[in-house]
Amino acid sequence: MTKLTQNQHTILEALEAAGGPMPSAELAKAFAEQDAFTSDLEALVDTGFVSRKARSLTITEIGLAARAPAKEGLISDKTSDRTPVNQPTKAPTKKDQLKSLLKSPEGITVPDLAAALEWLPHTTRAALTGLKKAGCVIDKLPPLVGSRSSRYQLVEAD
Repeated sequence: MTKLTQNQHTILEALEAAGGPMPSAELAKAFAEQDAFTSDLEALVDTGFVSRKARSLTITEIGLAARAPAKEGLISDKTSDRTPVNQPTKAPTKKDQLKSLLKSPEGITVPDLAAALEWLPHTTRAALTGLKKAGCVIDKLPPLVGSRSSRYQLVEAD
């Protein structure tokens, strides 16, 4: 998964806390260095972690999944770079990340999965097949209106 900068974590955290669209000007006020903010925000939009409509920003399912390791304490988030003594230092595997993304209530498309995991589409489809062979039940949902990509959702894990 993409390694996020501290500014990118802060942007995702603010958008998640907003719970809906947030004006980009309001978010920009929190950053002293506007150039760094702009470049970090553009990177998040390019990777699909944040969607931009008009002048407002919203965190996507992919962005929420990227924040999951930080929320679980596996990535230091503003506090300190030291890991607490009783906390495991094992990062989630790609398989764990894939399962997490597939748990989205709306489902997720292969292109979105590929972007979030930094995989090629054929690798992503092979990983879905591997999960099915491992005993996971994955539903294939119809595409959303205006899209041609089917959505996938994890129903039961092994």
